[in-house]
Amino acid sequence: MEKQTIFFSFGFFLLFILININVFTEKELPKHNRHHHHHNRSSNLKLFVFGDSYADTGNSRTTAISWKTPYGITFPRKPVGRFSDGRVLTDYLASFLGIKSPVTYRWRKAAKKSKLKYGMNFAFGGTGVFNTFGNEPNMSTQIDFFRQLLDQQQFYTKQDLKISIAFISLAGNDYAAHIAKGANNMEDLKNASRTIVDQLCINVKRLQSMGVPKIAVTALEPLGCLPAFTASSSFQNCSTIWNSVSHYHNQILQQKIVQNLNNQSEKHELVVLDLHSSFMSAFKITQKINDTGNLTLENNPMKPCCVGIGNGFSCGSVDERGAKKYSLCKEPELSFFWDMIHPSQSGWHAVFWELLRHSSLYKFV
Repeated sequence: MEKQTIFFSFGFFLLFILININVFTEKELPKHNRHHHHHNRSSNLKLFVFGDSYADTGNSRTTAISWKTPYGITFPRKPVGRFSDGRVLTDYLASFLGIKSPVTYRWRKAAKKSKLKYGMNFAFGGTGVFNTFGNEPNMSTQIDFFRQLLDQQQFYTKQDLKISIAFISLAGNDYAAHIAKGANNMEDLKNASRTIVDQLCINVKRLQSMGVPKIAVTALEPLGCLPAFTASSSFQNCSTIWNSVSHYHNQILQQKIVQNLNNQSEKHELVVLDLHSSFMSAFKITQKINDTGNLTLENNPMKPCCVGIGNGFSCGSVDERGAKKYSLCKEPELSFFWDMIHPSQSGWHAVFWELLRHSSLYKFV
């Protein structure tokens, strides 16, 4: 295969570290299998989350961009550590399961005991399966944190795990790290894919051995359609090279997770959540939810709402005098993407809607 050089802007991946509504109300859920969904809800269910900024709800350090204005402008109307204007994927999954979004590991000691019953979020923005950027914990270390809590029996016991689900969402930063280390062609990235997925499977097996009965792993989103890659075409065209990276990663993931790990154990359930297809479908229906439940389309869903002004600036940036160095769209609820990497609350809402339509989440829970 002819090698293709991939040009990469290192800076944007450092970021990788709807309307205030009641999410997934009765009228919002797909009509089919609705009874099945409610039948499986349990007040004792716990959700344990591992991953990066797509799943992080407040673990990253308070110096991270997710703790700066205008992040959180839609929900909860102030920055609280989510890499979006509002809710992220973790919040929608928790709502679907009928529980509140789990408390973050960083703030576990300050959380009320009543909130710990929903599980815990170990995801940190900017992290990966392996070490990526900065000193935030990779997935293996996040599982170490989980293991320590179980050993201490201060928050959870092994008995609690019998009614629990692990949610894993990461890998994009791993590819950014490989590029930063000098990988510059498809063959290099294919080798990286195999290494990343192999380690991901080792981590999944580890969670299974700890007693987690159900695990949901996200496929990789279409990397080439992130605004960071579409900016050069005025947010019109996805990068075919980077989308091929996502496609190859997802092929291996599906094979290893579904065909291999699922066949090895009848005691555990695994599902791959197809973020790639969900993103592509959701691009078409960037959602604005009003009182009638109608949808409003954004003409260019790949154009982000919040962008930096000038070189070296991004959403949330200020200069040495504290002046804003970013521009913000008037209606974030009409944008699919919030910044150059992350979906808006409306974007995540649309993505999760598509996940419900096209995945086996109903049977899984």
